[in-house]
Amino acid sequence: MNMITLESCHSTWIFEARQLRFCRILKGIAVGQQRISTEWRPYWELEIDPREKSFTVFLNEARTRLIRLLDPHAGVCGVRRIPHDRALARDIHRAVA
Repeated sequence: MNMITLESCHSTWIFEARQLRFCRILKGIAVGQQRISTEWRPYWELEIDPREKSFTVFLNEARTRLIRLLDPHAGVCGVRRIPHDRALARDIHRAVA
């Protein structure tokens, strides 16, 4: 699975590049031991700007529907890419399964 994981102040964003879909795992919210995640949603393209600590998710080919995270707290928590390991993959699978 070719995944990109980005962390922001309020969510962990999971992007499956091969299937062009993403979901968010919300921080600080859980029911029992289960973290809360959104449903998988399709996207067209992901642009990451590490200098600005931001990213944009284009939801359609025309690039008219988008989600842009311009983190106002970039100095505090910022947007950062998380390297994958087996433990992270297991946690992601539990949260979004």
